[in-house]
Amino acid sequence: MTALRAPAAARPMPAKRGRLLAAARLLRLELRHNAMLWMLPVAVGLFWFTTYRTAMAMPPLWNLRAASMQSGALVAFACPVAGAAAWMGSREARRHTTDLVTITARPRWSRQLATWAATTCWALVAYLGCVAALYGATARQAAWGGPLWWPVAVVAASLSALSALGFAAGTLVRSRFTAPVAAVAAFFALGLSTQLIHGSQSYWQISPLVTGPWDVGPDPGAGTFYSYLPDLSIAQLVV
Repeated sequence: MTALRAPAAARPMPAKRGRLLAAARLLRLELRHNAMLWMLPVAVGLFWFTTYRTAMAMPPLWNLRAASMQSGALVAFACPVAGAAAWMGSREARRHTTDLVTITARPRWSRQLATWAATTCWALVAYLGCVAALYGATARQAAWGGPLWWPVAVVAASLSALSALGFAAGTLVRSRFTAPVAAVAAFFALGLSTQLIHGSQSYWQISPLVTGPWDVGPDPGAGTFYSYLPDLSIAQLVV
């Protein structure tokens, strides 16, 4: 007579892997239920109307169109990104679910990080799609040279920062009016940042709207045949 064997115990999943899977599921949920998803048509429409048409009217030179893309894309995406991030930051207070989510197993900073990451991801996906359309059209028209990626990186970092600032405003000031105020404030903060620049030695050229020497003159295409120097873009990324 043989003894019955006890069923083998299931091997527990490593804690680190389980945390990563849970974070991925939370991010997926936030991507599906994010306000930035509904703001994508607005941001893309603003990019097409204010940036794409202006850049395509310029000569097919990489330095001219990359500079136009950097300043124009940042202005076009600033309001939708900051407003959507502030709206998502105040979501728990608006829906009166603060007490409900407080008792969950996940800490508050983890939930907020996933919400901010989802908002930033949608903003960057739309922005990179717009850049691909503009750079693709320029690559078909340009006779020489190649795409400039430093201006693309500056706008991507600026949109991430705007998303973080908008989300922080929505978290701290939990009101329905925080999102529109944050959107308008982001637009005017960027637009007025160039008013502080006086000459090419001004430190305020660190503004992400600035794409080159401030007093280059009336003909920005004069430096077409000079190599592109990413020193200003690197400084803007560092700050």
